[in-house]
Amino acid sequence: MNSTLAPAPEPIPGAAEGGIDLTGLTAYTAGIIRLAEAKGLRPTWGQPHGNSRRIILNAVGPHGAFGSITIGRTSGKVLRAEVVHGNDARGACRAQGTNAVRVLINGVARSACKPGCGATSSAACRS
Repeated sequence: MNSTLAPAPEPIPGAAEGGIDLTGLTAYTAGIIRLAEAKGLRPTWGQPHGNSRRIILNAVGPHGAFGSITIGRTSGKVLRAEVVHGNDARGACRAQGTNAVRVLINGVARSACKPGCGATSSAACRS
């Protein structure tokens, strides 16, 4: 019996040691995760739920964007996403489908907030 090991998952450039495991994801999904990383959203795996898996997004500081990307557990395709643009944001931005999720993530501004930020709002944090 000839057994071979699957290649190691490709880490996201600039991610923490080891990065997020991209095994079983489509190339388009991996690209969206890399985009989230480039926007400073620090993607990490959340707990699986039913037929889907979630990637948790959480930028640095209390005024940074946060949310999640839902991925099909067996297909590895992006299903939907939700992003809140900081703790003082009015509502969440939602997208359904891979193209809409890419547009949503691409529209997120990189957070200027620092850990332990004491500003009273996102606008005060930026100034």
